[in-house]
Amino acid sequence: MSRAEGIKTPALLAVALLSCGGLAAAPIQIDERQQLFIDDFIIQERVGVERVLHQPEDIADNPVMLPEHPWEHRRIPFGSVLWFPEEKKFKCWYLTLNIYDSRPGFRGYRKEHHVPIHEAAFICYAESGDGVHWTKPRLGLREFRGSKANNIVLVSPGTHFDSLSVMHLPQDRQWPYRMMAFIGRWPYKDDLVKERWGDPPPFGIKRHGHYAFGSKDGLRWEELNNNEPVLRVSDRSMFWWNPDKRIFVGAAKRSRDGKRAQAYAWSRDMIHWTVTPDWIHHADERDHPGDQGEAAYGFPQGSQWAGFAEMRRMRKGEETRINWELLSSRDGRAWSRPLRELFFPDAGTDTWRHQVFKVFANPPIERDGRLLIYYGGKTGAVPLEIGDDPFQALCLATLRKDGFVSLRAGRQPGEVVTKPLKLKGPSLSLNYAARSGGSVRVEIQSVDGSPAEGFALEENDALKGDHLDRLVTWNGRGGIEDAAKSEVRLRFVLRDADLYSFRTVAR
Repeated sequence: MSRAEGIKTPALLAVALLSCGGLAAAPIQIDERQQLFIDDFIIQERVGVERVLHQPEDIADNPVMLPEHPWEHRRIPFGSVLWFPEEKKFKCWYLTLNIYDSRPGFRGYRKEHHVPIHEAAFICYAESGDGVHWTKPRLGLREFRGSKANNIVLVSPGTHFDSLSVMHLPQDRQWPYRMMAFIGRWPYKDDLVKERWGDPPPFGIKRHGHYAFGSKDGLRWEELNNNEPVLRVSDRSMFWWNPDKRIFVGAAKRSRDGKRAQAYAWSRDMIHWTVTPDWIHHADERDHPGDQGEAAYGFPQGSQWAGFAEMRRMRKGEETRINWELLSSRDGRAWSRPLRELFFPDAGTDTWRHQVFKVFANPPIERDGRLLIYYGGKTGAVPLEIGDDPFQALCLATLRKDGFVSLRAGRQPGEVVTKPLKLKGPSLSLNYAARSGGSVRVEIQSVDGSPAEGFALEENDALKGDHLDRLVTWNGRGGIEDAAKSEVRLRFVLRDADLYSFRTVAR
């Protein structure tokens, strides 16, 4: 197969690299972690190939868990879902609250439907064997209207919870389960709280903010900072664990240029936090003037970090909408939105992604070649402030493994050449999908662009079909040890195919 039009010859490519200092840069280490194409970090050049963003698809059984009990208040807006392979079980911690009828003076407050403040907001627990069919065990831990036959694990000691992020750290013997949750004292100004609720107000906390909790079993939670917030930033902050740096990270909701945005915050113990001048997510000049960065959540994905950026879309004369874009980072601290396309869009009135919906605070869960993405969906077919039907519920969307972004070529072949690499494995594997008549072919090159002996494109066995983890071979031979002894480049030639990721792998 000939080169696609526009690819530089090896000599010209070498000159171009020397001129930009490419040969002087340390090679990128390629191991068993997948190399994604959300950004151009690993790409030297691509011709005839487009980057394609792929959106998650809702499953047909949505919603997978409805609020059905009085303490669930018709809504499941936020939470975390984690997979425990040893137990073969999904575990879900989710928020329920009635913000309308529990706070006198709040918008939509109905005096005739008043909810006592101690019944206004709960964190509940559910579990599942397949991630679709859920049970809510009667835990016997918290009382609701004279009975402990419920699945409540925490009762808000303020006027409400607003968000929560659950993390599992099995190496932590004291608190293998960790949680950060916002607890509010509405209204937020102390003089107004006293005016509304009296002095002292009937709350178990003195100040609103984010509180830290620990648990040995994920059910019995202890507040870790003497009823004081550990981080005083705004409500919709989200948190995760960085296993490489062994720190807790927060997308701390603050104001930037008068708009909602998320600063980078970190902590070693989840008690003492540092909020830095760095920003994880914010609207900028590339966005509409009515856009704001409402929330963000990050997670390791292959060799890099990926994340979800919650965008608040405000337009004059229109209702506010919430939808999601894709975040990318190479170090877990400096983040960007490289694509500026809708990764997870809102949808019509009769769906569970109508105008405002919230992705749960947990990484996508890989099962059977798909990534499971949970969210608190809202339907526009049910009124929020009246009626008895659920209007927010747990929903599930799925995405192909590594399937956030692909490099795609059509009937005319396209090419991708990587930056210098150091291959740290005996074989090479691709996640790709070739349409009928399409293929992906791979050449291993020296850094000057010439084919490595035995690994030229003409010797490569073309990859066809659709595979998540397919070994690459040259004349039937899959070992790349000879080529991996020095720095190399990979040249991918695509025709009617999508390339999602690659990695090295032990045979």
